[in-house]
Amino acid sequence: MTNTNRAQSVSLDRRSLVKGAAGAVAAGSAMSAALAQASTGNPGFFVNRNQDGGELVILNWYQPWIAEVVPMFEEETGISVTQLATYSSNDEWWARLNAGEKFDFFMPTTDWFQRAMQADLIQELDMDLIPNNANLFEEFQANEVYQKDGNTYAVPFSRVYYCLTYNTNEFSEAPTSWEATWDEAHSGRITMQDQAYARVGTTALLLGDDPLNPTKWDEIRDRLMDQKELVSKYWLDYQNGMEMFANEEVVVGQLTAGRTRMAMADGAPINWTVPDEGCLTFIDTFAIPRTSENPENGHKFIDFLHRPDIMALQMETLFYDTLNEAARAELDEEFASWFEVREDAILPLALDLDPQVRSQIDELWTEVKLS
Repeated sequence: MTNTNRAQSVSLDRRSLVKGAAGAVAAGSAMSAALAQASTGNPGFFVNRNQDGGELVILNWYQPWIAEVVPMFEEETGISVTQLATYSSNDEWWARLNAGEKFDFFMPTTDWFQRAMQADLIQELDMDLIPNNANLFEEFQANEVYQKDGNTYAVPFSRVYYCLTYNTNEFSEAPTSWEATWDEAHSGRITMQDQAYARVGTTALLLGDDPLNPTKWDEIRDRLMDQKELVSKYWLDYQNGMEMFANEEVVVGQLTAGRTRMAMADGAPINWTVPDEGCLTFIDTFAIPRTSENPENGHKFIDFLHRPDIMALQMETLFYDTLNEAARAELDEEFASWFEVREDAILPLALDLDPQVRSQIDELWTEVKLS
């Protein structure tokens, strides 16, 4: 991992370079992709001579990145993009889909995607229309987590680490255990996420238990009760969690690696690590809902977002890690080092939990909060 001085040293020229590359490559890559698709004889293909490519309705988070690249997509394809809304939690798009709202693209986390796939709320993807899927690390190009009956229903793009974040003025080196968030020496200067799975799952990791199917319920409850006495504030909003670290109101706790890197880039004296026990991870995906009226354009948008220069912009804008190997190659060596993770890191992926386990996790965390 890098320190705060390295975070402050990243050149702004890199961001300008990525923007320039995106614009310079845009026309050529779009035409190449179009010609390649035309040669397949796919009946869904059409040449967009008049730049009237139809419509695309999106529902998304990752808003700063999406807001930056949508105009590029519209110019290249002639597709008019309408943003139905942005959201900050999965239950928002879940409610819209279950209400029958029509949109063409959204970005579920893996666990919620699995729930939606089983509920038949998501369309199968035609992977022939997403050639840039080949830019992903090989293990994510046709991962069974995103498939049903051998067919693919979502494409993963970003891995989010719910890591241990710490103040570099307080810690001379990275803490090696989540025990740092139970250390009485930091009482009143600890923050953790106010989310049931994050709290129970992380504590399960500390105890050597399975975060997806815990067995040490009493021990987890006792440890969370003890920790509650030391926590200054549990955060719900990611911005609020980041600001507490940036303003040095807290010195150790849980935050996402992306938000930590974002604050580091602004000069905050913080860094992140994956402790010996590991950290929870979430993978965000691209998907097309069953209600979509423009699925072909949804495929085009997914393919566009997986272009190396476009995904590199996500890393530059929001600092979240990517599963796009080709985008990693777009980054200069120093900036790429911000995303390094120890090779032996334990990184359990959040999947859709058994309903009984999910209910028990929720009940336990509610009990702790109300105690």
